[in-house]
Amino acid sequence: MTESPPNAAATPTGGTSPISRPVTAGIVTALVGFTSSFAVVLTGLRAVGASPAEAASGLAALCLTQGVGILWLSRWYRTPITLAW
Repeated sequence: MTESPPNAAATPTGGTSPISRPVTAGIVTALVGFTSSFAVVLTGLRAVGASPAEAASGLAALCLTQGVGILWLSRWYRTPITLAW
């Protein structure tokens, strides 16, 4: 019988799960969460009278602000944190 490394996650079949699975799941979750709100934010910006260029600029500013907030919170609390809009 071989032993798994101490930090390896056991799967239901008794093997180990590679780290790529949770990382991939996290990336997919972040992308789905981000892109699902993308259209709503753009529609809202257009509804208040923003031109396509203004809407794109507002969305870029919002994305940049969210990115800075995530980096700051993650560094402050020393744990992975995400923000939702």
